[in-house]
Amino acid sequence: MRFIAVFLLSSAAFAQNGGTITCTIYDVDGMVVANAPVQVTNRSTNQVLKATSSQTGGYTLVRLPPGAYDLSVAAIGFNAYVQRNVSVGTAQTLRLDVRLVEYQFGTLGDGREFRIDLLSPHPTPSGPTPRTQNDKPDFSGVWYAQRPVDPGKPEPLPWVEALLRERAANNEKDAPGAHCLPRGITNAGALFPYRLVQTPALLVMLFEDDIPSHRQVFLDGRSHPQDMDPKWMGHSIGHWEGETLVVDTVGFDDRSWITAQGHPHTEKMHVVERFRRPDLGHLEIEFTIDDPGAYAKPWIIKRVSDLDTKDEVGEYVCTENNKDVEHMVGK
Repeated sequence: MRFIAVFLLSSAAFAQNGGTITCTIYDVDGMVVANAPVQVTNRSTNQVLKATSSQTGGYTLVRLPPGAYDLSVAAIGFNAYVQRNVSVGTAQTLRLDVRLVEYQFGTLGDGREFRIDLLSPHPTPSGPTPRTQNDKPDFSGVWYAQRPVDPGKPEPLPWVEALLRERAANNEKDAPGAHCLPRGITNAGALFPYRLVQTPALLVMLFEDDIPSHRQVFLDGRSHPQDMDPKWMGHSIGHWEGETLVVDTVGFDDRSWITAQGHPHTEKMHVVERFRRPDLGHLEIEFTIDDPGAYAKPWIIKRVSDLDTKDEVGEYVCTENNKDVEHMVGK
């Protein structure tokens, strides 16, 4: 029996002439995927409707107001799936079967199980927030990869929409990390463990999974350079607002991606991060992305990291002459 989502919608959405989207979710081997979160967003109103696939992989979204929708599926263990500009007509039923691609195509030790562990909460020690000698929250420690709490709702400009469609069609084969290029400020620390080392004048971030494998946040009161060459991680300065460390970063190289789905940015991008450590075992990170060259308005990404007391940041090497690139799937 299929799960049918029930929503609190406007009266128009419950009109008898509403549309329906129904389908079954499969993996690349044709096996159904249960408990996959499905979301459609009305492109005109930004209204978001959600459902979850049943044990037989099916889902149904009912009484949708006529219009254009973006449909997405974000099942743990699989690459994110997005189908944009799905048109739903009056009293129309659309069947949109979804085939999810498993992360790394089931590579032993680096496939679906890796992603599930990456995106699932981890046991953490309990206790109060550690503090520095100058009575600031101390973020020092090794942290599990950042888990998404809220990916935000970017409003891409038309050229960004077109580029996202192209990258989706190519299975994101041109991702910077696939070519030994830096993943960028919002993706560093989002796949593997990372370490924070905090001093009164400097916060150092050491990433297991990127090149460059480090980042510096200056806490000594300096300003951004007046004439700055674009950098993959930009130039970061921080200040305290109560218990929150606010990090301001500008001066970006425009070749990195904001998300794993390929959201681009320009050199105009300005990122403000807010770091909070509410207790011993957790770190909260909020990114505000402001790039008028690519998005209609700023948008916010929220994540959390769990303290990892049993691991260290390992070595990571990615060099040119990568033999895997020719095998990347895409057009």
